[in-house]
Amino acid sequence: MKLGKVTVVAPIDDVHAKDELLSLGVNIAPIPHFEVLIGRLICYFLMNVFVLKERFFGAVIVCHFIVTLLMCFCSLVPFNNKLLVSIEGLGSLFSHHSKIRRALAFLLRQSSAQVIFCNHDERNAIGKESDVVTGGIGVDLELFPAKESVELKKDKYHLLYVGRLIKDKGVFDAIEVLRRLKQDNVPVVLDLVGDIYPNNPTSLSDSDIKQLETEFGNAINFVGFTHSVQRWYTDDHILLLPSKREGFPVCVMEASASGIPVVGYSVPGMSDAISPKVNGLLAEYGDVDELTELTKSLLSLDTLEQYRVSSSLYAHRHFSRQCKSENMIELIKKLCNE
Repeated sequence: MKLGKVTVVAPIDDVHAKDELLSLGVNIAPIPHFEVLIGRLICYFLMNVFVLKERFFGAVIVCHFIVTLLMCFCSLVPFNNKLLVSIEGLGSLFSHHSKIRRALAFLLRQSSAQVIFCNHDERNAIGKESDVVTGGIGVDLELFPAKESVELKKDKYHLLYVGRLIKDKGVFDAIEVLRRLKQDNVPVVLDLVGDIYPNNPTSLSDSDIKQLETEFGNAINFVGFTHSVQRWYTDDHILLLPSKREGFPVCVMEASASGIPVVGYSVPGMSDAISPKVNGLLAEYGDVDELTELTKSLLSLDTLEQYRVSSSLYAHRHFSRQCKSENMIELIKKLCNE
């Protein structure tokens, strides 16, 4: 069957995203973005109005964020069997507070929605056995081709960190791995691709970065935010992602497709994305000693060449965005026929 129009119901807070969606032929509900409280309440009201309008015309509604589900719960959930809820990550609020997590689980289990999760840990925490686990949204494999060979750059191995420079994403542990490897006279450089978040109390600050550049010199490289992350997967050798938890980490899929192994902690999301000794290695959460030793164990050209092949093959079997998009469309078609 042919799917109908697609309408996005969300506050317009990103002009670039809006323009890209419009170029794809997507309809966008005219919901303004407000910072003040009364404006936000107006925004929530308008979102609920548009949801009810779309439901009246029999639309299948896909809800991508927990906060959206809660804001529009009364218009989204009751008597709605054409609702697909995608849980792409619990976030710190639900993962840190068991009572709030149990309340969310109760709401999800009482609804008739089709619920999908990115990883098994979160389905086990708040979902039902019948809920679908997607294994992430996938990546465009053509944009992240496997590197042709593994070579050193100026006789040094390059470690890569991709993400926000905050504690929960593991930036401090990645830097500690660099510190310990340098103490052991291992020839490594750490490239950090991502930006600071001044409003987050656990973020690195400009002064922190200056101190680290003084400590490590040319062994640390703060790249900042970039749209061209592909080149770093091509140039570097190992992705470090020692985060606290993940929904399903996109950078792991990108790195695997590019042919570089990932080292991180065995936490939700990561344990789904990493197949040990195939596309990476996992340490116990918080064990920086093990994290360092696992990283060191990969630092040979022969080992990295083996992972170049196995990681790329694994990505093509498990991380294809096209395959995952087709599976999502099949779920939507099924709801259309109910």
